[in-house]
Amino acid sequence: MEGINISYFMNGAAFMFFGYVSFRLLTHRPRSRIQRILGLTLAFWALLELKDILLYFPSLKTERLVNSLLFIDGWAVAACSFYLLELTAPGWLNWKKVFSLLSPYLAFTIAYLCTFYAPIFPFYFGFILIYSAIIVLIVTFAARRYQRYIRNNYSYSEHIDVAWLKKATFILAICLVTWVYTSINITGWGDTIYYISSVLLWSVIVHYSAYQISISMPNNLKGNLLSKKNIEEKEEVEEEQENGSYYAFQEILHKVMEEQQLYLNPKLTISDVANAIGTNRTYLSSYFNNKLNITFYDYINNLRIEKTGKQLLATYPYTMNIDEIAERSGFNSTSTFRRAFFKNTGMTPLQYRKSIQK
Repeated sequence: MEGINISYFMNGAAFMFFGYVSFRLLTHRPRSRIQRILGLTLAFWALLELKDILLYFPSLKTERLVNSLLFIDGWAVAACSFYLLELTAPGWLNWKKVFSLLSPYLAFTIAYLCTFYAPIFPFYFGFILIYSAIIVLIVTFAARRYQRYIRNNYSYSEHIDVAWLKKATFILAICLVTWVYTSINITGWGDTIYYISSVLLWSVIVHYSAYQISISMPNNLKGNLLSKKNIEEKEEVEEEQENGSYYAFQEILHKVMEEQQLYLNPKLTISDVANAIGTNRTYLSSYFNNKLNITFYDYINNLRIEKTGKQLLATYPYTMNIDEIAERSGFNSTSTFRRAFFKNTGMTPLQYRKSIQK
């Protein structure tokens, strides 16, 4: 009985959480596409929690109604996939794709409502597990591709990368497993774990998504098809590589970086550098990856550390704090500066400063 009472409380708390957060996301101005999709997803989850609250009334809790609503519960998996796909492949999702992804859930639900045939349940749960596994694979592939694109084209990662998804993966697995378990074996403690894990999962997602900026990539999830512009740039890169002009290009790049100090721009992109030296970003990206074996992100951050960060840390009387040094070096955040500095030197900024003082 105690477990059931706690599950009642958590059900109400989950409803208020999803309702409030979805309202804030959908009424906030301006709001991004990813925030709008997240708001709609959470609004749907709020309705699911409200449905569970209504089922506490004995007059509404009939076997057929409960079973029918379990099928609608499964739609939450599809709703979650919409958000994840938009997050890792910005702009790919549209209404046609939403209907395609949701149609199997609709088919199972309609089949049950027309027949009330209970043996459909195992097939439905099996489909949900297979669907979830496929979505995880697609999102993993898309996230890696997205992260690679960010590292090759941007000198910063704040509010644009999706590395934080790893933190949500474990909670998502718990949420899905407990939902399947409580759908088959209804227990108070099982419901409580499900409500807690779902609120925790979406709290993490909302925390990182509040300021998430989506970066559109060419040919998102469309294989290796290239636009006419990309084909021309690729042909130019191949021609330049054949002519062996990487060495002359290196001198131009170093000269521009030294004279203009582009690396001090915290929002620097590879297109900015390409425009400054009179080339295209495809060729420049190829130079970093194939000649220097480094991403644009790491190249610029290494320059920031070598040209500014180390010098400011070593400047007597050592009164400048780490936050100020990070900002003057061209970093958007102190945490990124610390990670880049450790990757470059094998020491933290404070350890480096102490080694200079000896």
